[in-house]
Amino acid sequence: ADLFFKLREKYPQLVGFKEFGGADALSYAAENITETEEELALVVGVDTQVFHGIVNCGAIGVITGIGNVLPDAVLKLYELCIEASNGIVNSRNMAFELSEALKVLSTFDEGPDLVLFYKYLLKLNGEEEYNFNFYKSDQLSLSQAKFAEKQFNIFNEWWKNWQQNH
Repeated sequence: ADLFFKLREKYPQLVGFKEFGGADALSYAAENITETEEELALVVGVDTQVFHGIVNCGAIGVITGIGNVLPDAVLKLYELCIEASNGIVNSRNMAFELSEALKVLSTFDEGPDLVLFYKYLLKLNGEEEYNFNFYKSDQLSLSQAKFAEKQFNIFNEWWKNWQQNH
């Protein structure tokens, strides 16, 4: 927090803070940085913390890897979290449910292979241009690819059924 405010003295155009740590880091940023001034914004920068960041920490935006692959689901999660942060009970329940359904795919954002995972999922989504890598060795292991594909299919089936019921 001290570093952010020192930087802000020199660069007053800093109006927000993207936190890409876990729940504790987001809570710290809300408690010690973005809640100090009305114009300071908190943005969630890790996929697994969208619900916590918006609902519990007052974040106003998200930057996610899985959002590039499943934009409709992540935009719905964002919308539900905003509603939940305003006290709408059903939206909170639905946001939590959707966040949990996305959890495995969102967890790819926390590891060193995140780009490879999301490029692979985009390829599974029919976007063949994501098949290109600068280095031939830049690829998921067979086990990682099979796991990602299985989880992607599980989520997509769940998402289709969930949307029909909500």
